[in-house]
Amino acid sequence: MAHIAIFLMPERGHVLPALGMIAELVRRGHRVSCPVPAAFAVPVTECGATAIPCGTTLPSELPESLYDAAQLALVEAESALPQLEPVFRQDPPDIVLWDIAAWAGGVIARRLGVPNLLVESLLTSNSHWSLGAAVVPARTFDTEAIRFFTKVQEFVGSSLPEFVSGARRRIALFPREFQPEGDTFDERFAFAGPCLTERKFQGTWTPPGDTPVVLATIDAQTCADAARGMPWHLVTKGKVADPAPNVEAHDDVPQLAVMEHASVFVTHGGLSGVMEALHHGVPMIVVPRMTDQKLNGQRVEELGLGVVLDTVTEEGVRSLVSQLVSDSAISARVKDMRRMIHQAGGSAFAADVVEEELAR
Repeated sequence: MAHIAIFLMPERGHVLPALGMIAELVRRGHRVSCPVPAAFAVPVTECGATAIPCGTTLPSELPESLYDAAQLALVEAESALPQLEPVFRQDPPDIVLWDIAAWAGGVIARRLGVPNLLVESLLTSNSHWSLGAAVVPARTFDTEAIRFFTKVQEFVGSSLPEFVSGARRRIALFPREFQPEGDTFDERFAFAGPCLTERKFQGTWTPPGDTPVVLATIDAQTCADAARGMPWHLVTKGKVADPAPNVEAHDDVPQLAVMEHASVFVTHGGLSGVMEALHHGVPMIVVPRMTDQKLNGQRVEELGLGVVLDTVTEEGVRSLVSQLVSDSAISARVKDMRRMIHQAGGSAFAADVVEEELAR
């Protein structure tokens, strides 16, 4: 049995996609430790892992710009490192997994001299395609940028690209077919696809009959108004005033439970939600907010898996839901991607990669 430490950015789109991998590693007999703030302790412990208490500096909502998000990631890492390094020096892991926005994990692995793997919950990069180049506008190296990247280098002990390349392999929580230029990525990139598992902490959900179900996790009121009088049932997240009989609103949607029955998903386009939808064969209306979501939405549209909408309006939601429910071509492409996702291997393949590296 190995001790595996998994460092994730304490944000839903980074923690929830890794839960299936965590549960599978525990099922195989490994001891898994995950540093998380209190809000994510229950999801982690439900998987059988040990939740290591760790405060967070992140705001409730991340900024639209990846450059701005990277600055928050540095502040988060500077806060997490002194909290966590003593814990793992006292109880050293055999291997460290860290996601691209959890730099403290990579630093601890380097300082302890243990092997480490990168967990990719955003689209990944190589010499042929770069997430940063695709979504972050080229910026001149003004004083602010120079100061920021100097601080990053001082924190991680090298340039950021060198630091990231120090990971033995990368486990991508999406299939190769969704990655732009996916066929150019070598064996160091393990495209596992989404690693899903049961989420008891979110509760259960039962569909109200045979009516098509639309899941919307954004702009609850507009989507609720759009659903009024329509021949589908809306499940949405957020507050809704005067909901129609075919609308139900939740503070926190049991997303996987609803997705099993959904016909359409209305989303900002975070990669976690996109993968959950495709795993269940659900086409999407993507309304991006953050820059990486714009790229995910572009990929959804390029692959014929849904449509991108610039702004949520009642008319737009109504017409696009009707289109997606009846579009056989999109349905066929979504089913094809679902097949590719299931073939990728998910949690079992991700755990295989970890165990291969443990055996080296």
